[in-house]
Amino acid sequence: MQRDLTVFVNTSDHFADCWLPFFTLFREYWPDCPYPIALNTETKDFSFPGLEINCLKVAAGETRRLTWSECLARALDKIDSPYLLYLQEDFFLEAPVNQPQLAAFVEELRAGRADVIRLLECGGSGPWSPTGNPLLWAVDQNAKYRIALQAALWRKSVLRGHIRLHESPWQLEIFGSRRASRKPETVLCVNRDLFSKPGAEIFPYQATGVVSGQWERDIVVPLFAKHGIDIDYSKRGFYDRNAPQTRKAPLWRKVVDRLRSL
Repeated sequence: MQRDLTVFVNTSDHFADCWLPFFTLFREYWPDCPYPIALNTETKDFSFPGLEINCLKVAAGETRRLTWSECLARALDKIDSPYLLYLQEDFFLEAPVNQPQLAAFVEELRAGRADVIRLLECGGSGPWSPTGNPLLWAVDQNAKYRIALQAALWRKSVLRGHIRLHESPWQLEIFGSRRASRKPETVLCVNRDLFSKPGAEIFPYQATGVVSGQWERDIVVPLFAKHGIDIDYSKRGFYDRNAPQTRKAPLWRKVVDRLRSL
């Protein structure tokens, strides 16, 4: 097992119902994953047959609810690997992971030619420019989403350096991107012309399976049915972007909707 990179699944105990479908699909479509897996739980344990999962339990013994960023910072501090594959619990795989190409991108981090390599690049996350590697694009220094929380390879120290303990994930993307514009980091992404078409993705999933705490019906229902994954959808409900309560959505929800529509 290659232990200089950890598959880091960022989550919270509130999303424990996502873990079974996530890892069912993970094992189906990446059965030969050569990296250890860390699940960023607060206090809960979880296991899945055939997978080595380390539940980090970052809030064990706490008497207060930690912020999202506090949980993330504590999790990273518990991981020894210098590199991460950052995932979230609702990045549900739909097809096999391109392990050879992912491993080649990890070598870019090891060689010091990248600090971040984003594996799913949303259309509104540019502008971009070519690099010496035709498979990778450079994310513009002043890109609005220079920091993005989709699937990506990270140098752990770089992600840790962007965390502010009071911020939500959406604040990290927005305000963290502004901070990142002043840092000399190499932020790359996959060449969208090559890796955004169906069947060409490195880590094939749709962004994302849960929106605003509710299931994204069009993604999860057919996917889970195809794989015999039994979920009580009533507990979380389905997201309806046209419902009256979502028309005056807060900024973070507008950001998610905007990225998903591109």
